[in-house]
Formats: sequence, structure tokens, C-alpha cells
Amino acid sequence: MELKVGDFYKCPEGHKAKIVWISRDKEVVAVRCPNKHFSKIVKVADHSKPGLSYRHHPTEERKIYAKNMVFLIKI
Repeated sequence: MELKVGDFYKCPEGHKAKIVWISRDKEVVAVRCPNKHFSKIVKVADHSKPGLSYRHHPTEERKIYAKNMVFLIKI
């Protein structure tokens, strides 16, 4: 199967992604997926409880998702 830039290939989560780069030895491809993928978890201050001082606000964890993430896939 001959792959070229612009063809579609599945990302690691099974979505339809576009090939944006192919290595010279044709063993690794980079695909860009337009769907949202989990990126990281960040802690943010919860300002809904005003009884605490500004330094002691409780924090909550929020998941961050990224679109158009690029994955390197070994073929």
C-alpha cells in the first residue's frame, strides 16, 4: 500500500485523519486529526465560594482537549 501526503489514515483513536508528513524510509507517518483529543489536566481556581481568601480558593481539575492534534505513527 503506497501512502502519500494528503491521503487519509486512522489516528490512534480510530478517527479519520489526514497524512501531513512521511519519513524518508516510509516507516513513520504524521497524521493530523480534526477531532478533539484529550491533551492534559490543569488545576483552576473555583471562585464560586467567596468565603475564602484569594490565596485559599479550592481548586478543581479540568480536562483540556485539543483539536487538529498531530500524531506520529510507525507503520
